[in-house]
Amino acid sequence: MNLAVIHEWLNSYSGSERLLAEILGMYPQAQLHALIHNKQNLVNSPLEGRKVKTSFMQYIPRVEHLYRGLLPLMPIAIESMSVRNYDLVISISHAVAHGIKTHKDQIHISYICAPMRYAWHLRQDYLHLHHLDKPILGSAARLTLSLLRRWDRFSAARADHLLAISHWTAQKVKEAWGRESQVIYPPVDVNRFTPAKERDDFYLHVARLVPYKMTAEIIRTFNQLKLPLIIIGDGPEMQRLQKLAQGNIKTKLLGYQPDAVVADLMNRAKAFVYMAVEDFGIAMVEAQAAGCPVIAYHKGGAAEIVQDGETGRLFQEQTAVSLSEAVLHFENVKYYGIAAHAKRNAARFSAERFRGEFSAYIKKITGEKIDN
Repeated sequence: MNLAVIHEWLNSYSGSERLLAEILGMYPQAQLHALIHNKQNLVNSPLEGRKVKTSFMQYIPRVEHLYRGLLPLMPIAIESMSVRNYDLVISISHAVAHGIKTHKDQIHISYICAPMRYAWHLRQDYLHLHHLDKPILGSAARLTLSLLRRWDRFSAARADHLLAISHWTAQKVKEAWGRESQVIYPPVDVNRFTPAKERDDFYLHVARLVPYKMTAEIIRTFNQLKLPLIIIGDGPEMQRLQKLAQGNIKTKLLGYQPDAVVADLMNRAKAFVYMAVEDFGIAMVEAQAAGCPVIAYHKGGAAEIVQDGETGRLFQEQTAVSLSEAVLHFENVKYYGIAAHAKRNAARFSAERFRGEFSAYIKKITGEKIDN
């Protein structure tokens, strides 16, 4: 079978790109399509050198910096891309990829990271991030996002089969689109971690520095607790967070760091701290694979990844007070054998497990007509 794989923007190598690379590794014959492709940001990644067919958005000046602000163009761009010559189309979607147009003789499987976040539960974050939360601009932007929500729901009917990266995402798919989806957890490279025999005394937070990650609230909490916190990640919130951080954090805002540095810190950290509601949460799985307990807000993927009281601590309210209570509880209670238990728990999300489940699903849908 001729196979096309659809992605949205290839502008960095992070969560959805790791999923993409795993699928392309299984089906190297697939033709990759994306709205935009920034080759420079994929150097030294498994996607380096991969041939990519792009949309008209690729020719917009400085699109690699502007693409998130061009969200209203994306439905037009995805619908303009032709995949009519392929038997099987696999889209990986957290915005518009599921809206690719196919015909009745094709099979379209859409692997959903989330229904379009900015049109649904992250609308206010999108407005704030792009300075659209002013009275006049805000009204126009909200109308545009409402129209995008309608398109999102309408275009979701185009996929023949839906996969979801978590039960949380499957629930959001049901709420937004009224459709059922099968859960296959994404792959995580759990074998690249080697837990230290003795944990160090610092806490660790790894995330893109955007508002919904709630890094500012984590910093406020650790400012008050006076406990050492290392933060890895970059993004538009960096300058604000640098001003907010006090001495126990200020010199530990490390920005972007390569995988080897992240793995080393996870292997040694006392605990990994997370406050956002994630559709899945690869970083939390990686921390568990490093034998690192996870302290996280109990909703979203965290509830499926962390075994409360056994491999970490889930707190019940998305507030600094609730996080502080969870950290202090962790400081005062000894969890024996937690590192080994956390590492075993992370194995549930391994790349080997993903390849087996995903391959079996594709063969079932296609009637064994595709090999990997």
